[in-house]
Amino acid sequence: MGIIMNSFIKAATVGFVATLASTASAEVIHATWGGGGARTLGEYVQVPFSEKTGIETRVAEVPNTAGAVRSPTASQYDAVTVTFFEGVGLSGTDLLEGFTDEEIPEVKNLPPEVVIRNDEGLIVGIPTYFAYYGIVYNDDLADAEDFTSWKSLADPKWKGKLAITRPVYAAAYDLTMYAHAAGGDASNIEPGLDILKGLISNSLTTYTSLAHMNTLLGTGEVTAVPFYSTRVWHLQKEGQDNIKIAIPDEGGLMLAYAVVSPKGSKNREETAQYMNYLASAESQVAVSVHGGGIPTNNTAKLPQEYLDTLGTTREELLKKMYVPDWKTVWDNHEERINMVEQMMSEVAN
Repeated sequence: MGIIMNSFIKAATVGFVATLASTASAEVIHATWGGGGARTLGEYVQVPFSEKTGIETRVAEVPNTAGAVRSPTASQYDAVTVTFFEGVGLSGTDLLEGFTDEEIPEVKNLPPEVVIRNDEGLIVGIPTYFAYYGIVYNDDLADAEDFTSWKSLADPKWKGKLAITRPVYAAAYDLTMYAHAAGGDASNIEPGLDILKGLISNSLTTYTSLAHMNTLLGTGEVTAVPFYSTRVWHLQKEGQDNIKIAIPDEGGLMLAYAVVSPKGSKNREETAQYMNYLASAESQVAVSVHGGGIPTNNTAKLPQEYLDTLGTTREELLKKMYVPDWKTVWDNHEERINMVEQMMSEVAN
């Protein structure tokens, strides 16, 4: 009897351990940048998703998300948030898991141009929200009328009063936007070079982090800077009402953020469910309301209280957005980084 009971207990224990292992293996790990965005993701997306599906989720904070996808250990993550142009660039590699439209049915509610697909037509990147790049300014020192054009950044009156981002982003965002403002596009950036040179010449500093730029704007050391709409929203929520954003007449640069899945991650089925939830109106409204973004899902209905903080509607905002050919931006990225670095070096000397 003792032998039989011991065998039963051993079998039950093995079964219980196997169940625990199975449950643990189904945890969806989402890598993203640290800070408020990670907290918003965990609290307002992962918690309700896990409650609805029973699938465990976790946020992993990393400093370089695209680098995490390229890492030999990328398969430890099931989902990774990247900038849209990095997602487009990664779509041409063999590093991302592809999903069918049937696996992610919410894709039907997303604008086709912001769904990232590979050469086989499979979905490799889901845009979860968008922000935009405008001219952010301290309205104790300037007015929106000062920045009705991106070309105003080159005006000598701003000498020593502006700031610029690092070359990796200036090459992708600033140069692309300025080219458009001056009559060019992502494949013809020559028209935008004079604006970028003017901005570099007028810049007090190259900011190294979002927190660094927040401080420079708040103290008035910098009057204006090409910067992100989400940062303005957060600063205003923190009581810095004097920090505003202008969308020049040529438009703001639409910046979608995408979630991709590294190839080889263990939980493909659970990840597909998770990415489908990220594409949903419910998830995207939560991310936007608590993070200052705008949903890419066309069925999303933002609460009026939140729209009041934006001062506009999603539809009106979309009309003012410039969406470049991000594939062209990516294909020329390294060359343009070198170009911007050279321009900065020449001005410094």
